[in-house]
Amino acid sequence: MPNAAYLSEAQREAIRQYVKDGGSLLATFESSRYSEWGEPRNDFQLADLFDAHVTGDVIGPHGNSYARIEARHPVLEGFNDTALLPGAENRVPISTAVPLTLSVVPAYPAFPPEMVYPRTPRTTEPAAVFHEKGKSRIVYFAGDIDRTCWRSGNSDISQLLQNAIRWVRGPAPRVSITGEGLIEAFAWETEPGYALHLLNYANPNMTHGAIRHTYTLGAQHVRFRVGSDRVVRNVRALRSAATLKFQQQAETVSFDLPNLADYEVVALFLTSSPP
Repeated sequence: MPNAAYLSEAQREAIRQYVKDGGSLLATFESSRYSEWGEPRNDFQLADLFDAHVTGDVIGPHGNSYARIEARHPVLEGFNDTALLPGAENRVPISTAVPLTLSVVPAYPAFPPEMVYPRTPRTTEPAAVFHEKGKSRIVYFAGDIDRTCWRSGNSDISQLLQNAIRWVRGPAPRVSITGEGLIEAFAWETEPGYALHLLNYANPNMTHGAIRHTYTLGAQHVRFRVGSDRVVRNVRALRSAATLKFQQQAETVSFDLPNLADYEVVALFLTSSPP
């Protein structure tokens, strides 16, 4: 829920039921703070799921803010050599009963150099809440960390978001891709088998509307977990009209896509499907 601020009662109940049924959730910033008509509420309408409560007005924007690691957690994997992480430009001040894992370091000047130091180096204000509710894993970031990541391109914030997504997701995904570049991928189960769509986002203008040139990526290694007792007999890159070599071990199909220009669709045909 990337700052899903405006939610109706029906939408909120659908989300609650999803979590009750074991679904996991990642939410940011002002999610559930307003009605579907933009009417503000004193607290998150999904505070019971976030285990977080609003304590004040939105703070920001501040371009020089940080978060302090207070305790180790899987979402913080890869940050063992630092105590500070970049923070969000805007945040909602919150309180929570969940033990503090990531705390807010209030913004301070970015210049002149002699003024660049934290006025308040440590607080007990949560920057995020990580907890489990039954079979569900829930992450709530009090700041607009996703927007900040997209605008700044900061690799630490990107890693933090990726870690959070992996943790709430749980077991290994149905599809994993290893290779250089930034790729959007989504898979569909189709009548003849499966279709994997790959979109090349590796571009200096990736955060802008206009992309004037594409930059071809090299080989991408794909692991695709198919349904049990399903056998793949053919893998084809439809856009480039190429048949790809593949291996299947149990439910996992592995293959290499030689390159990715701008967009490709890889079709996995099952033994019972037509050529």
